[in-house]
Amino acid sequence: MSTVIAWILGIATVLGGIAAIGYFRDKWKEKQKWAEQEKIVNTNWWESSDLKLQYESKGCKEFRWSNPDRLAERIAEGKEVVFETDEENRIKYRLANKSGQVLVCRKGA
Repeated sequence: MSTVIAWILGIATVLGGIAAIGYFRDKWKEKQKWAEQEKIVNTNWWESSDLKLQYESKGCKEFRWSNPDRLAERIAEGKEVVFETDEENRIKYRLANKSGQVLVCRKGA
């Protein structure tokens, strides 16, 4: 009889754990989201930054400034937006210049 109770309690514990994971999963995902902000930089900062070297090591060779209203078009052309990440605060900074243009890069030959 005590073995049956032990099995029932064990199964109940496992099912309770599964239910808890299901319940808190959305909260964990929400906590893990990164915030996006814009960081104003100039060309001189970009040219001398370590971030440019990191993007070049990932294969990005061509860097350009793009108007924000043309970003979707640039992405369709195969370019990607350049981000600087702050992992401690979970923030992705989109690099822009004073006139509002966003820095994009193209990977390639």
